[in-house]
Amino acid sequence: MSKRPGAKSRAVSPPFRWEADPNTLTILTVLKTYPSNEVAIVGCHTAQMSRNSCEYDLLVVSRDQTPPKYVRSGESYAKIVFRSEKELRNPGPELCASLAVATVLRDTSLLLAGVVASSRRRFKDSCVKAAESHLAAALKALGRVDEEVINDPPEAAFWLNSAAIDLAKSEVFSSLQIPSPSHLFAQMKGLSKRRSVSFKEWTEASGFNLASRSSCDNRLETLGVLYDVLRTTAMDFRMTLKFGSYRAEEAMAIVRGKADELLASLETVECYSFLGNELVKTLLDVYAMRCHALRKEPDYSNLTGDLTFGPDRLISAGLLTGMGLVRTPDLVRAGADSLRSAVEALAAKI
Repeated sequence: MSKRPGAKSRAVSPPFRWEADPNTLTILTVLKTYPSNEVAIVGCHTAQMSRNSCEYDLLVVSRDQTPPKYVRSGESYAKIVFRSEKELRNPGPELCASLAVATVLRDTSLLLAGVVASSRRRFKDSCVKAAESHLAAALKALGRVDEEVINDPPEAAFWLNSAAIDLAKSEVFSSLQIPSPSHLFAQMKGLSKRRSVSFKEWTEASGFNLASRSSCDNRLETLGVLYDVLRTTAMDFRMTLKFGSYRAEEAMAIVRGKADELLASLETVECYSFLGNELVKTLLDVYAMRCHALRKEPDYSNLTGDLTFGPDRLISAGLLTGMGLVRTPDLVRAGADSLRSAVEALAAKI
């Protein structure tokens, strides 16, 4: 990373809120581990909506390409994401939006100060672009629902869940907020109180009527299986950069900790929503790893079928039930029709 000639070293201390936080030791551990790197906090802690189980998301500036890592101190966790100076100076919309609200912990080269200032100026534009991207993804997923709803209801249900997640993220970004997977239900509920938002349509498409302690436990169990698949799959360096975080024991421990806290506080629907988001993301990653291993181009028209059937299958078809992806064609079609109207309404506003 570049150093400004003659610039004085400057360390930006975290606000008092973190100094008094018992989890501060986790942050200090990361700062000591990377003593010469710029470090900033991103994620839900910067938005002041974190729970006790939420890990600190720490961005570390690094010359080398490095997969995400985890640090644990007691019951507190930190996820470390490494980014190069080049990535930070020209960030994509979602990274730019996240950088705009980052809390800088160390910035000896003054790189982060400039990046954060630039990202703040571009915050609204970044949020709009991110909202448009997720809205386009929701429309594409709904197209796949239409194609598969009769012949392959589990495949259609998967893409309906994916479309619902993208709609929610688009809604949150369009409100100039940054979506957080384990807070997404609360974020959408909050938006619905302040402005016209597709909350009812989103909940129906997501199948939140199925939310219960047992359904959350089932989703958590299937997530553990998917994490094990990714943890035990051989990866080359490029794949390790992309999916290496699944190999860490702490990765699943963080998911489990969030689910346990949400269930303990009777936030069952939020838990079901969070685990659904994690399942969609993880299934897509498992499928990408499988295609990479088989040296084949991904065919997203049969994702669940490719993973659960045939000689190269990675998971059992029974896991789809635990994921909450087995719904009747009528329910899937009704959810898709409802969500489509919500997508079209949001598209007219952005």
